[in-house]
Amino acid sequence: MSTEDPSRARRLIVPAAVLIVVGLSAVAFRATRDRMGHVTAVRRDTAAYRAEWEAWKSKRVKALLTPGRPLSYTALSWLHRGRNTIGASARSDIHLAGSGVPATVGALIRSGDEIRFEPAPGAAVTIDSQPARATILRTDADSLPSQVRVGSAGFRIAKRVDSIGVRAWDAEHPSLRAFKGLSYFPLDQRWRIAGRFTPLPVPRKFAASTESGVAEEYEEVGSVDATVDATPYRLTAYDGGKKQLFITFADASSGEETYGFRFLRATLDSATNNVALDFNFAYNPDCALSKFTTCPLPPPENRIRTKILAGERPPQNGLR
Repeated sequence: MSTEDPSRARRLIVPAAVLIVVGLSAVAFRATRDRMGHVTAVRRDTAAYRAEWEAWKSKRVKALLTPGRPLSYTALSWLHRGRNTIGASARSDIHLAGSGVPATVGALIRSGDEIRFEPAPGAAVTIDSQPARATILRTDADSLPSQVRVGSAGFRIAKRVDSIGVRAWDAEHPSLRAFKGLSYFPLDQRWRIAGRFTPLPVPRKFAASTESGVAEEYEEVGSVDATVDATPYRLTAYDGGKKQLFITFADASSGEETYGFRFLRATLDSATNNVALDFNFAYNPDCALSKFTTCPLPPPENRIRTKILAGERPPQNGLR
């Protein structure tokens, strides 16, 4: 018959069990926290991940070279109430630059938040690829703004909180030909940061400050908790559409190795509220490429005190 003290055995077993649990937790923690102090998301297959990144970069360049994007912008002019003339003439209220643009293209009549376009007689103007006639134009606050084109020029209506304007472009803008492409930091999965999304009870629409000083409406949907360089952050997130979060952020590299601030989109797992903040896909705002823009500035809580050397570098062309 055993003479071992049962109570002593229990005292030995309990501490051993505690050590096993603590040890397993430490292993799990080390598996997600890298040597830089980031709590990283699950690693992706290297080849597939690089292919996705390369495809994203190609798509971004293609978009930037499309007329109607920042490289082709020629103006962002705010409309006054009533009648605003538009055309190539220096006497027009809104100057429209480009080849084949007549002195008078027409008139834009602002009544409240509504903009009516009346084409000038004989002007070869199209709206959404159809011959233009007097009509109310959709703005960029709508899902699909009206696209007005004449000669090599085009414009659409930009609606902001307290302002409505004309965003104009030239399909033959010299910057489209001079564009040297984008440059990036090396792909590094350590910049795939694990995040946890906390939604607001009710999304909040608000007027965001922009680099141009013209307030623009965004919808705050919640915050993302993430750890970067062993420092916890709670980043404010906006609605990015298509089940995505949109985050505008700055970091210790901003204004030096990177542009003054950058944007990041992240797909949300709505079932778990987990989200990967992949800074390899961080990109420059339009205002890095053109002064005719309104780009939302990062709120104070979205300023990260570590250099995030991932994603897009400053554009080689510089601001024009």
